Amino acid sequence: MTDAQTIVDNSSDVFGDLSRFFSQTSVANGDREIDSWDNKSADMLFAKSGSTVILRPRIKSKTERDWLRVRFKEYIQSRQSELESAIVKLVPPKVAYTFTYDEQVVAGTGIKSFIIKATEEGKSRSAITILLQSKGMSNGSAGKREDPHELMTAILIQEKIYVDFEKINKSKNAVQQYTEIVDTLYKKSGKIEGAAGLNGFYTDSDKTEPDLVNLAKAVSVSNYIIDEIGNANVETVWQTGTKWASEIKKFNVGPKTIQNYNSSDIIVKFQTKGRSEATHYWGLSLKKRGIGEPEPTLLNKPAYGAKGFLTKSIPAAEHKKIEEAKLQFFRGALKVKTGNTSYGKTPIDKMPVKEVLKACNNEFTDRTEKSEMLRGQKKYASNPNIYFQEMDRVFVKYFDNNEDFFKEFLDTIFKINLDTYLSDASFHFSLITGEGDYKNGQIFEVKPPLEKEGRLTSEIFRKIFSDPDQSVYRLVQQKDKPHAFESSATAAKLFYEMLIGKPGKPISVVLLEVRYKGALTGEPQFQVFMSVKKNSFANLYKAEAQKKTFGPDRWK
Repeated sequence: MTDAQTIVDNSSDVFGDLSRFFSQTSVANGDREIDSWDNKSADMLFAKSGSTVILRPRIKSKTERDWLRVRFKEYIQSRQSELESAIVKLVPPKVAYTFTYDEQVVAGTGIKSFIIKATEEGKSRSAITILLQSKGMSNGSAGKREDPHELMTAILIQEKIYVDFEKINKSKNAVQQYTEIVDTLYKKSGKIEGAAGLNGFYTDSDKTEPDLVNLAKAVSVSNYIIDEIGNANVETVWQTGTKWASEIKKFNVGPKTIQNYNSSDIIVKFQTKGRSEATHYWGLSLKKRGIGEPEPTLLNKPAYGAKGFLTKSIPAAEHKKIEEAKLQFFRGALKVKTGNTSYGKTPIDKMPVKEVLKACNNEFTDRTEKSEMLRGQKKYASNPNIYFQEMDRVFVKYFDNNEDFFKEFLDTIFKINLDTYLSDASFHFSLITGEGDYKNGQIFEVKPPLEKEGRLTSEIFRKIFSDPDQSVYRLVQQKDKPHAFESSATAAKLFYEMLIGKPGKPISVVLLEVRYKGALTGEPQFQVFMSVKKNSFANLYKAEAQKKTFGPDRWK
């Protein structure tokens, strides 16, 4: 056995509990979400040669590989003595090792790696080389790493495959049974019109490692849908991400600001039987979350910039002011970071915005420093975030107390004007969040999904909007959440809350945040979350839903 393979086979002794480290480091539902670590995965941990070991964690966005490398470096530094002792014990040197820790681009990869070397005294060539080379899931081992959640859900519903996970979990060959389910879904994917996401069904190129995390979330939704439609025949399931089939184009409706966004991800056509025999179309806007996690974002889009969904709703002059503040702010940040007025041979004040952002993205790889820069704190106190301040000014000026914006924006998320769009009573819409997870190679857990049914949602909003003269439409800063440009800021974000209802006692509908999800070369993302405050739409919906009868009777 080679020295490198010895390290691989005893990786827990050398690196500690990497599954725990990566799971604690992972940022769920964002660009910094890290795939579950598996010491036995030949794609994640392997001996490249007799003396070289590769660790290759998968992070959702390849633009965040530098961030992960820094986190891993900090982790290794915290247990450096344990790592060195383990290597000495597993691969004893003739005299002693000199350990070095470095970060550099490895020839032929184009990726900056964190490199650990153990070199025997008196030798110039290392006996052991360990490289961390994280990669983005978007460049996964099976080609482009797609999100399989929608397609898995669609096939399970199309085939009416009810997964008895409680029974499977008790069996001795549970993993094999779940793998067979994914294999079956993979083979039947061609039955879904507009199918997309097939390359994400497995996490390895040999298709031996099924994505059971996404399967668990898909089962949460599909089991529920199958129960709800009862003995109805499922005729067709469409996935709408790539195109809308001619039969369902009439259901592709939405406001112009974010055309088609959050429209049905899949549409199920089914035929009920008996006295209530009829053809129904059920549009599902699919979300997902891990066990016990908060509800995921309802909307995640750039707010401003060339692709910003609010850009067309504000005067061009205001958009220009935002872009000017952006350029001025990042030029200032680059000057503070480098301590120079030039970057390379180019004066920073003459660099165009794309070059400035690219330079900042390369310079601000440390998460803490990047946050301090965006908050204008500590070293960057002389360069306040006028960019976020300008976005805040424009957002509040044009959208606070703006009834039309509120109704259009909330319709984008909840389809509250569903009945005005569609006279076809056979169409139904639900915003539905699957909840499930697969952990430690053995725990497959599924919870019932959360559904926001379209017509009930519309009824509740009609009540909220019932007295236009007495309704307020307030866009306010979240309580105790300072904006990034304020001196007391603790996060590099803008925080808002949308309130609707009677003055003095409005309903908290959604919470909004504006932040950079990943690279600075992109636009800040506008994220929307369901409010869970006491006097919130979510709680109002829950109370009303308890009075309703769902299940197969809902189609009568």
